[in-house]
Amino acid sequence: MNLYLTHKCNRGCPFCFARKVLKQSGDNVNELLSVEEVRTLLNHFPEIENNLKNLGLLGGEPFLYPHLEELLDLLAEREIHAKIFTSATNDLPEVLNKMTIEDAYSKINFIVNVGTHDTYSDIALDNLNNFLTRFGLISSLSYTIFDLNGDATYLFDLIDKYQLVRNIRTGIALPILNGGNKFIPLSDYKRAGDYFVEIAEQASNRGITLSMDCGFIACMFTDSQIGRLLRLGGDVNFMCGAAIDIGPGLKAWNCFPLFQIGRVNVLETDFSNIFFKSSTLSAS
Repeated sequence: MNLYLTHKCNRGCPFCFARKVLKQSGDNVNELLSVEEVRTLLNHFPEIENNLKNLGLLGGEPFLYPHLEELLDLLAEREIHAKIFTSATNDLPEVLNKMTIEDAYSKINFIVNVGTHDTYSDIALDNLNNFLTRFGLISSLSYTIFDLNGDATYLFDLIDKYQLVRNIRTGIALPILNGGNKFIPLSDYKRAGDYFVEIAEQASNRGITLSMDCGFIACMFTDSQIGRLLRLGGDVNFMCGAAIDIGPGLKAWNCFPLFQIGRVNVLETDFSNIFFKSSTLSAS
């Protein structure tokens, strides 16, 4: 389960589906998920708190969420580990600025959504480097395949320089329902498969593996390419997991690209262990 904290983001990635979908849905871009709503959620579904060990925090940009310290305190109090998805291109929030990595280690880790070197302003790049200097040991990278000619060597350099987790969570730029973002068309999926194998080879030469996020399909690879990926030790995975996102107003949805199909209020819905069934479905 993920908590969608804020719509605000400074990156403006052309393939982003979150912000464009929320604009199309008519949501207020300044709307926030409140800490009290999170407390209400945990209290309303005690089975979540009793079984939930990790909780994703995303947006938007979580570093722009004004109540991050209070939220992290609440999760720590409930012994829930926070996994923060961030571009790390903003100034460090106050709560992280005063936290040592020893303090953070038992409470949080970071998935850093990165682009190639040419996608950053000087300020954004400085902020990213400052963040990784501070929290690199508990951070891993996430990369979206969009530019099929992009040089991924920069990602490997970041991992070596800042001693990051030696795995890159890799996704494909996916379309949202009714359009609104840039994405890899199906006609280019073979090329995207070739590109993924190429960067997987480059990563392996540096002792780094790639894992597949949602969107990969088996037919974008040849049998020999799939065999090669398995030999390289990465995570070869052709399925979409059921991740529940809960945002402002405690509205829940499944899968951001299909956000417009429908949302429900979690307090008005009989979920009947849906939080646990989803993990079973993903495993099968």
